[in-house]
Amino acid sequence: MAFNQTQFFEDLEKLTSKVIDKNKKDDFIFDFLKLLDVSKTTITALKKNDSRFNVAANPEAGEVANKHRIYFKPVAEGQDLDKALSEVISSPIINQHKIRMVMVTDFNTVLINDTKYDETLDCDFADLYKNYHFLLPLAGLERAREYSEHPADVQASEKMGRLFDHIRKLNEFNTADDLHALNIFLTRLLFCFYAEDTGIFKPDQFHDVIDGTTNIDGSDVDSVLYELFDILNLPESSTERDAKPTHLSAFPYVNGSLFEYPFAIPEFDARTRRILLECARLSWAEINPDIFGSMFQAVIDPEQRGSLGQHYTSVSNIMKVIQPLFLDELRTELDAVRALSYDNRHKNNKAERLDALLERISQIKVFDPACGSGNFLIIAYKELRKLEIEVLKAQRELLKGSKDNLLGLGFQSAISLDNLYGIEYDDFASQIARLSLWLAEHQMNVLCEQEFGVSQPMLPLKDSGHIIHGNSLRIDWNEVCPNNGSDEIYIIGNPPFGGTGSRSDEQSKDMEKVFEELKNFKSLDYVTSWFWKGSQYIANSNAELALVSTNSIAQGEQVAMLFPYIFDLGIHISFAYQTFPWRNNAKHNAAVHVVIIGLSAKPNSKKLIFKLIDKTWHSEVVSNISPYLIKGSNIAVQSQRAPIHDGSKMVYGNKPVDGGNLILSSEEKDELISKEPASEKWIKKLLGSAEFLNAKERYCLWLVNISDEELDNLPLVKNRVNKTEEMRLASKDGGANKLAERPHEFRDTRNPKNYILVPRVSSERRRYIPVGFLNKSTISSDGNQIIPDGNIFDFGMLTSLAHNDWMRLVAGRLKSDYRYSGTIVYNTFPFPDATDEQKQHIESLAEEILLARASNAGMTLAELYDPDKMPEDLKQAHSNLDEAVDKLYRPQGFANTEERLAHLLARYEQLIEAEKQSKGKKKTQKKVK
Repeated sequence: MAFNQTQFFEDLEKLTSKVIDKNKKDDFIFDFLKLLDVSKTTITALKKNDSRFNVAANPEAGEVANKHRIYFKPVAEGQDLDKALSEVISSPIINQHKIRMVMVTDFNTVLINDTKYDETLDCDFADLYKNYHFLLPLAGLERAREYSEHPADVQASEKMGRLFDHIRKLNEFNTADDLHALNIFLTRLLFCFYAEDTGIFKPDQFHDVIDGTTNIDGSDVDSVLYELFDILNLPESSTERDAKPTHLSAFPYVNGSLFEYPFAIPEFDARTRRILLECARLSWAEINPDIFGSMFQAVIDPEQRGSLGQHYTSVSNIMKVIQPLFLDELRTELDAVRALSYDNRHKNNKAERLDALLERISQIKVFDPACGSGNFLIIAYKELRKLEIEVLKAQRELLKGSKDNLLGLGFQSAISLDNLYGIEYDDFASQIARLSLWLAEHQMNVLCEQEFGVSQPMLPLKDSGHIIHGNSLRIDWNEVCPNNGSDEIYIIGNPPFGGTGSRSDEQSKDMEKVFEELKNFKSLDYVTSWFWKGSQYIANSNAELALVSTNSIAQGEQVAMLFPYIFDLGIHISFAYQTFPWRNNAKHNAAVHVVIIGLSAKPNSKKLIFKLIDKTWHSEVVSNISPYLIKGSNIAVQSQRAPIHDGSKMVYGNKPVDGGNLILSSEEKDELISKEPASEKWIKKLLGSAEFLNAKERYCLWLVNISDEELDNLPLVKNRVNKTEEMRLASKDGGANKLAERPHEFRDTRNPKNYILVPRVSSERRRYIPVGFLNKSTISSDGNQIIPDGNIFDFGMLTSLAHNDWMRLVAGRLKSDYRYSGTIVYNTFPFPDATDEQKQHIESLAEEILLARASNAGMTLAELYDPDKMPEDLKQAHSNLDEAVDKLYRPQGFANTEERLAHLLARYEQLIEAEKQSKGKKKTQKKVK
């Protein structure tokens, strides 16, 4: 059974409480190992201090060391815990037996060192359970490494945002050309700030010119900057430089077209000048060039930003993409080579393997087909350069040479910007990408110089990288980054998202071109265009892909519309990050819920699912990743017209199509009855999802089977009917026109004696969608799905956690809320086989839920199912039902949601296959007849 981290949390809390309250210190470590599912045989051997199992140095002192897992050392109160921890960590036992964690405690405080990352947890023993996520690697749920942002990055973004807020207050930017000029100005400032802190200019050279040669009121800042930018575009040999003041002519020639074209420079005042100087005084040397995209975002027009889908991404999020895609494998190879014996270097080919690794990384191509300001390319380049430095250091150690003689004076990095490829729709963003890549290259050259004492000249700038300005979905990617099938190419990025309701006409045409061979693509998100085009690019090749997407492409109907076609190309999901909030380090921080999906056509038995558990990332190795991003097969749940199970049929509620004329508020109902008492016979309660969940009252005229004579005797009612007829006749909708023939009725006239009601939209916060039993006195609107003549067993199954987990997996979304569909959720739900006795048990538990609801009269269903307000008796009733339903599927039930869903998907697959075989037999029988 899969490890259940929720159960672990609860059991660990009980265990620490028992140790504290009952002084059960001697058994703590053994009870703790039980929580990790360590076998009874192993625990018994550890208790007996069997040296084959307990490899601790001092078992007689209560020390317990379980190979590959944990070293536990209890100490007396008042003893130095830090010293005790250090002594254990430095023991050869740790490496010899690959101990993952060392725990030292006096049962007041506990220190736990994760030897893999050399990170130490320090907390009160009583609070150990609150930090349970730190211990999850002991149960096989590995923690993923996080990369923190440099605090100066955020500070610089805020300062630049303030600078441009003030610039825009002083200057009018009314046209696209004005905004473009402002953006060019931003790019040039960024270069100057960066250049004076990184050795491209002299230290503080730009700052001192502004500070020492411009008026305090800022009135001449624009003219000085205009002159400076002109100088930066003049070659050192230019005679025009001689006519310039020396404080300007001292600046070097930059080239690279960065300062080539003259653009208007905005006016400054005293405050704006001060902010400019504050920006210049920031320490830019350690700032990641990827922040430039965030600064660009701080000033770009918000409407344009939204339409282009630009989300400037933090380093930690970029690492989530490139680490499992290629960096981890390269680092693992380097670590393996480093670990080889120095004495046997000729036998183990250590030097040759280092050369081969260096050659490999020099050939890697990285391609971002929606590169924005180049964030992904920048970080990928810098990480490859860091890896190159580590390889060179390993070679130096192997040669036992000094840092001065390893590299010649003409050293050139093996990692070239020419191996980076990008496509960007916005012209200025592509310029930012080129600038940022130049600065990233300089950053890494400086790092290399610090390590080896040799450097590459930064100036004059050279055109580098293959950053193309154009529409990624209209361009042949092979023309941008040729894929010969054997090259090691990695496609990365964060393409524009865009759901069906937010696409422009041009984006819709883009999708028509990309999906011209596929049907039913119009309901897909815009981002799927990059997944489909990328899949065709990497098929039958050594190239791989990892992209960020809104989580909607791994939910609901989109899964079946996209992934079967991807899998048909021979492609599998190589790794995936399950849903998490995507944030960046820009001034106005964008936040959406996303997934990261890696795709590959290469055979790969090791597949990783990354899960966010208690705010910490963990990875799990699985045999296959489902398109729903859980462990499982490649099956995608297809919309079904009829149920695949034996349950009752589900249909829509009743759509009025009446212009509001047949619907009454409470006040309108009372007024109508007071004036026409005979109308009361024809009035029924009307429930949409909002009325059902929030106990609101609304009514309708339900005039099915009313005679003309009866209607004539109700002039006020007839007046409403006449208005409905007029509305339907005037409608441009042909369906509404036809309904004018029966203006007294809703479009639908479903009014079963009894029925189950399921609201079509429900809050994502709810663990269970509230489901209700109603009778013919209440009409359901089309805001709900209904099951006519549904029974209590059906109700029990629909309100179970199994069905609600299935709903969360396959349902669509309305914003973030669940959108329940009969065809994709109910009809596909794999009901279990159940005996009459088992069904009766489920029915009795379902009735307990109805009784618990009734015992909390006064609370609406919305309140009853609010996770913060749900009454304990209702919680318990649901828990009892959930356990019983789970055991219908298998006797041991399920440890967690993923285990439950994996089983449900497998059963769905069986039912679909059985249905296909049944249809095949029927066709064969018809042919025989």
